[in-house]
Amino acid sequence: MANNYLKPVHNYFDDVDRFEDIDDDLFLKNKRTSASSHKPQQRSTNPFEIDDDEDSTASSISAQRQAYAEKRRAIEQRTLDSTEKSLGLLYETEEVGKATAIELAKQREQLEKTSHQLDEINSTLRFSQRHLNGLKSVFGGLKNYLSGNRDQPSSATASPVASQSSQEANNINAGAFGGSSAPLSPAEHYDNHPVSRIRRESNSKYQPPTQAGNPFQAHLDSNLEDMCDNLSRLKFLATDLGTEIESQNELLDNMNYKIEDVDLKMTRQNKDMNKLLKK
Repeated sequence: MANNYLKPVHNYFDDVDRFEDIDDDLFLKNKRTSASSHKPQQRSTNPFEIDDDEDSTASSISAQRQAYAEKRRAIEQRTLDSTEKSLGLLYETEEVGKATAIELAKQREQLEKTSHQLDEINSTLRFSQRHLNGLKSVFGGLKNYLSGNRDQPSSATASPVASQSSQEANNINAGAFGGSSAPLSPAEHYDNHPVSRIRRESNSKYQPPTQAGNPFQAHLDSNLEDMCDNLSRLKFLATDLGTEIESQNELLDNMNYKIEDVDLKMTRQNKDMNKLLKK
């Protein structure tokens, strides 16, 4: 029992054999490694040495600049695409306007030709009306002669009236056909038409001075200049088309009056001819 109390708890000197000899270099190396692990990192005082934090910051700024440049190029490309699309639509609208102007010029030529034909019909109807008046006088004289009432002055005046009516009709026809100028050819009519200047415009585009330092700005300015010129041409074209349509409306109204006059004359002459045939 006493031996148990006197026995040492732990004998540190019994384990001396377990501490083996350690190489000095290995011992110093382990010491420097442990010291460096607990020592705070010091910044280098060399101004030519690039710090890792500065390198990461510079790379981040470069990435941001590249992203900004790509975004700017995308916006510029969308802007150019939009202006070119608008310019294409304006060119298409101008072509439609020019085609409409040509069709209106052809329509005017047809309307003027129809109006001239109506004038000829009116002249012919006036000539035939004078013939009908002469025939009325002749038939009236024959009726009086056959009924026993010989009216010499009446029959004598019938022939001068008929000859006078024939002479007046010839004068009217000479004025209607001989006095009129030769009709213009379609090409001459289109060239003399007010809207023909739209077709004679050159397709040359205004080219502003290019900016060597900024091709996007130069391209954008060129598109905007073309759009302004096209809008100006469309404005004048629309004005000319409106004027032409109003003029043709007036021509149609005049033709309507001529047609009504021809209808009335033909109806009256048909009645006169029916009366003469009944006699």
